[in-house]
Amino acid sequence: MHLKGIIQSAVLEEEPPESGNIQMVVRVQGVGPGQPRRLIVPYDLLLQDEDLEPDAVTGRAFEAEAETDSSQRWVVTTIAFAGRVLRRSDGS
Repeated sequence: MHLKGIIQSAVLEEEPPESGNIQMVVRVQGVGPGQPRRLIVPYDLLLQDEDLEPDAVTGRAFEAEAETDSSQRWVVTTIAFAGRVLRRSDGS
């Protein structure tokens, strides 16, 4: 699903707890009706930009491609924050 909007908030979370698997959870606004308001940026995408922090993306526009995972969470495969593009490699 293709999404565009504004990031209201972003936080880093460990999922599952105590696993060491960090992800960024972003809450968004301005997306279309029926589109998700909560997106997950997986660890492998976060590794592509070591300077990417929640404070750096909050309040900025974004454009993303997302799909649901087995837990029915919306996980991004590609996301652009204020000129930064992170893309998941094939086979992930």
